[in-house]
Amino acid sequence: PDFTVALIRTPFLPPRYASFYVPLHLNKLDMRDYLQRAYGVGVLAVRSFVEQQKVTRMKSRGRFGYGPLRRPQSKKRMTVEMKEPFVWPEAPKEMDKWEKDQYYKAAKWQQDMQDAQKPEAPMLAPTKERESYAAEAEKILRGEKPWRPTWQALGLNYDRAVGARPATSPKAGSGSRS
Repeated sequence: PDFTVALIRTPFLPPRYASFYVPLHLNKLDMRDYLQRAYGVGVLAVRSFVEQQKVTRMKSRGRFGYGPLRRPQSKKRMTVEMKEPFVWPEAPKEMDKWEKDQYYKAAKWQQDMQDAQKPEAPMLAPTKERESYAAEAEKILRGEKPWRPTWQALGLNYDRAVGARPATSPKAGSGSRS
């Protein structure tokens, strides 16, 4: 099939009932036929209803707030009464197999990148830089890291006298004319 049917975890429903998010064009007969042919699940009854989404205001660039009123596309939900009971498996305790921490790190990085692209981003305080400067200063104060002036760290030579100009000879023909 060229559509998506999403099973919803509903612990408050009895074991014979299952709830799904389905496309708006799917009807009860299609759902019954889909479950029977794809999964071999016998269906006794199907209830469907359309959930309207909240009316929101959309700013430019996809931000919420003031702007024209709009209503996101509705969602259709179907609750199916099955011949055989279905019990959800227990939620896994260990999430290492699914790399859950890596997922959240990637999501945080993506959110940070999106925040950096916002129009008001240049006006915000650079908190990461402040934190890194504070950590470096703490290391220097504790004596874990020696302090060197920047020009020494970069290998620059400032041993010459500051403000002294080299002697220049006057250009030929630039003298006063009389």
